[in-house]
Formats: sequence, structure tokens, C-alpha cells
Amino acid sequence: MQNYPKKLNIGCGFDKREGFLNVDLNAFHDPDLIADVCNLSMLPSGAFDYILAQDVLEHLEREKSCVALREWSRLLSPNGCLEIRVPSLLGMFELLSKPENRAWENAEKIIHLMYGTQKYNGDYHLAGFTAEILVEYLRRSGLVVRRAIAKDDWLFDIEAVKEGQLRTPEELIHNAYFQILGRPADQGGLEAFSQRVQCGAMTIQDVCIELIDSNEYQVIQTKPIYFRNQI
Repeated sequence: MQNYPKKLNIGCGFDKREGFLNVDLNAFHDPDLIADVCNLSMLPSGAFDYILAQDVLEHLEREKSCVALREWSRLLSPNGCLEIRVPSLLGMFELLSKPENRAWENAEKIIHLMYGTQKYNGDYHLAGFTAEILVEYLRRSGLVVRRAIAKDDWLFDIEAVKEGQLRTPEELIHNAYFQILGRPADQGGLEAFSQRVQCGAMTIQDVCIELIDSNEYQVIQTKPIYFRNQI
């Protein structure tokens, strides 16, 4: 079997990285491997400890999102980490709704983020994501969210691991926030809950109950998501 690096950079484009096997569909990106990211059957299962798929899923047809995630999950080692970065539809809608972005120049920039650069075939955005969709698609692929970050108000940066591989209170709390509130954990909430879990004052189940009982959760059940910023 070929001696591959332990790190895989899927859909690398021109962002080729040292120490990674860089994979892309387009030969003009000069990747290490030219391949369809939904079918990497030439690569062995469980061979990669870290898989990066940055700004990739949104370029695939929507029906291929789970196909791709299942394939990447297959390639991931039992204790490995998959990092994906995708557009947050709600984040972009919130940006568009801000008064300062109503001018056509600012709105055009956000719409560019929604639909892609469109400079060549394959550089179009064909899908967008919410936290709930990501949680479900990852679940179908045998993965769970370990950590989530909101980047630039319109991107989700997600670390996912195999089911059963959430180890620390922080990882479990990150997962709870993303599943229940549909957003990354804020630093204050993460630290407060982590301290209480670590000292035995509450369990992860207690954390979930408290999040469900929160004003934020109640608001987002009946009002547009941006109303939570007014709590």
C-alpha cells in the first residue's frame, strides 16, 4: 500500500499544504491527486488522522453533500478529525439585513459570498448550510461536531469526529451548543459550564437542559434567529 501522509487536504484549489496529500478535481491547480472528492476509492479507509475540506461542500450539488461526508468519514482514522468550512445561510441573511449593507455595493459583496466567484466551472456555490443541516448530515455520516467557530459572521468552521469520540467536557459542551442553539458556544458560557461539569456540580445532560430552558432557546423557537441578539 502506498505510504500516504496522515493528513488530507480535500478540494485544495491553489491552497496546497506541506505534509498533506492535496486533492482537487482540477488539473490546473496542480494537486498531488486529481480526483472527484465524492469518490476517493483509490485511498484506503481509516488512513488519515486529519482531513481538511475548506470551502468545498458548497461547490457540490446539494444531493452530494452526504455522499461526500460519508466518503471523508470512511477515510478518517478512528481518532481522527475532519475540519470543514462552509457558508452559514443564516449568517449571510443576517449580514444582508443590516442597514449598513442595504447599499447595492455592500449587498453585492454579500451576494458574491453566497453564490461564489463564478470565474470557472466548479467555482459556483450550489449549496448552503444551517447548523441543523450540518448536524444531521454529519450524523448520517457517523460524525459529530466537536467544535464550532463562526468566522467573519458568515462561515461555519467545524471540527467533526467519529461518533463516540467526544472526550472532554469542552467538546461535549461545544456539541450541545451547536445542536441546541444552532451556534458555536460563546467563551463565557463554555468556561462557566466546563467548570461546573469538571467539579461535578452538573452533568452534560444538565447543560443541555439549561440550554433548552434558556431565553435564547425560547426566542429562536418562535422568532427570526437575529432576535436572539436582542436578549
